[in-house]
Amino acid sequence: MPHSAGTGSAYRQRGAAAVEFSIAFIIFFLILYGLVGYSIPFLLGATYQELATEALRDAIRSPDTRAPSPEQIVLYQQRVQQSVHNSWLPPAWAQPCEGYDGFLKTGAVWSVCVRHGDPESILPPFSILGWKVPQLPDEIRGEAKIRLYSNGAGG
Repeated sequence: MPHSAGTGSAYRQRGAAAVEFSIAFIIFFLILYGLVGYSIPFLLGATYQELATEALRDAIRSPDTRAPSPEQIVLYQQRVQQSVHNSWLPPAWAQPCEGYDGFLKTGAVWSVCVRHGDPESILPPFSILGWKVPQLPDEIRGEAKIRLYSNGAGG
């Protein structure tokens, strides 16, 4: 009966691999979700910054930016809007910032600002013991500014 001792031990180990696998799977899943969850806001932040920079570049590519007429400002707004529309971001993800008329603000300093006011709608966090993973910022935004002309003489 030397085999009976081994058989009982093997019988008691039955299902242990499944339990170990489920615990390891949960740990690896949390690590993977954390990596993805924390990299998405960085990717979106870089995307919004690049989009704002490219849209501002498109807006100022005209030589007559010193004293634009209202019609020209509408044209600049349309260029910025087209740049935002041509990006890979869904339209609901590209929102103008507060204080902007559309995405473009003109004056002595021209700026373009693109934001998303609810990052949790992009990547919903889940809660573990009261701790949210990933912890996302209140908004993700990209803003580009340029001073086209100095106010004083001597330029």
